[in-house]
Amino acid sequence: MTITSPHLSSPSSAWTDARLLYALEEVVETELNRHLGVAKDWMPHEYVPWSDGRNFPGLFEDGEAWDKEQSKVTEIGRIALVVNLLTEDNLPSYHHEIASLFGRDGAWGTWVHRWTAEEGRHGIVMRDYLLASRAVDPDKLEAFRMAHMSEGFESDNRHSMLHSVAYVAFQELATRISHRNTGHQSGDPVCDRMLARIATDENLHMVFYRNLLKAAFELAPDLTMQAVRDVVVNFRMPGHGMPGFERFAAQMAIRWRSVRSTTCASTTTTCSSRSCAT
Repeated sequence: MTITSPHLSSPSSAWTDARLLYALEEVVETELNRHLGVAKDWMPHEYVPWSDGRNFPGLFEDGEAWDKEQSKVTEIGRIALVVNLLTEDNLPSYHHEIASLFGRDGAWGTWVHRWTAEEGRHGIVMRDYLLASRAVDPDKLEAFRMAHMSEGFESDNRHSMLHSVAYVAFQELATRISHRNTGHQSGDPVCDRMLARIATDENLHMVFYRNLLKAAFELAPDLTMQAVRDVVVNFRMPGHGMPGFERFAAQMAIRWRSVRSTTCASTTTTCSSRSCAT
């Protein structure tokens, strides 16, 4: 794709994706080093209540069928956990999208692989938690996973490097908020702690892309603003293709909005946008 800015003097100075990737390489390296300096490794298995686990029926004679009463998680918590996990499950498709656009070499490639490795932890710990704690129906969860992943994923912004950077900046923020809201409303402190850990990763990813987007504004302000505008107007979460997503998302939004309104109404001070968002 070739993007031409009115501030550029000639067509030969047009911003192509390749030129933008090259121009931002140093910023990516700086942000990568900053990220590695502040990110903390953590072990998914340490967040899972393994002692709560027991065999499911199928291959084990002592298998116990799942029952809704076994779950410590609220109804809205179960819905949100499944939506969030299925979104994380499509990581192979997300990796393919960003690796194809940003490349697999240099600082860009190092970031792509590091991001993928960190995101991989999220799906691992969430699924282990759900199965060990019997929070959701395991058969339905697997059926949902197969249906969702079988459809694959194609980014709405794969046509443009700037649009993709803008999208992931907003998407990582939205994902962080979703995980924190889910934890708060799950009814299980163990779940809340796990999702707080995941949300910390998502926030660091958001900061990486936010700072990269800031550098893009300095480099090509008009084009970057166009990309941000397009992304905001047409924004949708990457899990939009999963079965029942619109219904689940509406239920989650109604619940989050209800809780936020109640919390804000109960305080004598003005509720800040930061506290409401998280």
